[in-house]
Amino acid sequence: MSERNTAAPMYRLICLMLLLAGFRASALAESKSYVVVQKPVAIAQLLASGALGGSPSPRKQPIRLNDLRQDNVTGLKSPSKALMLSLLVPGAGHVYAGANQRYRIFFSTEAACWLAFGAFTVWHNQKENEFRGWATQHAGVDPRGKPDDFWRVMTYYSSRGEYEIYGRADEPARPSYPNLAGWDWQWDTDGSRLHYRQLRNSAKEADRRTTFAVGAMVFNRIVAAIDAFRSARVYNRQKGQQLTQTRLRLKGNPFGTSQNFMLVFERVF
Repeated sequence: MSERNTAAPMYRLICLMLLLAGFRASALAESKSYVVVQKPVAIAQLLASGALGGSPSPRKQPIRLNDLRQDNVTGLKSPSKALMLSLLVPGAGHVYAGANQRYRIFFSTEAACWLAFGAFTVWHNQKENEFRGWATQHAGVDPRGKPDDFWRVMTYYSSRGEYEIYGRADEPARPSYPNLAGWDWQWDTDGSRLHYRQLRNSAKEADRRTTFAVGAMVFNRIVAAIDAFRSARVYNRQKGQQLTQTRLRLKGNPFGTSQNFMLVFERVF
């Protein structure tokens, strides 16, 4: 048997081993592992790095999609940081996470809540000054240093004497006020007392709406924080999918006269 006939089976065996190695590397790529290569890499280098089942290098390990972290892949976003930013300023976490279309919803809602809070606060203060001034003018009461229950009692009783006789007589636990001239009141007409009651109810309604605006701000921040956390995770997932889009290509012709060929991993953009 000639030397040329002996080399032919050996050459076919080498080609078969290379094809098997290519199939195994393709299976590794489909299991979400990736090897990012900037230029063609020889098979010996791939074996040394562990991409084709050789001994893995202690310095560079294949990265899986579920293992993507900021310490091993650049450009990822921290979901916890996005959450905290949106708790402080709704929409800031979305800007950080790259969700530039969604931040406008939460930021504009926050601005609307602050405008409502300011408007209802002004309305409440205005109505409070109005009913106190009305009580001073039409009931002769001194508005300084009076608790809220004092103003509430004035809406139901025409005078302090009526309150002491009919109010505290039936319920002795109700508050008693000092026997001083500034704590006495006497409505000039029932119409004045009813108008006072309307003014006070308007002030109470404005105060309730102020509380509602504060609650809306808190709710908006919580929803914005949760959505920013989710947006950061979606960004990282999309980033990981881009990094894991690789393909296996055999460069060269193993069946030709030249034996200069290599197995290459390429990243798909």
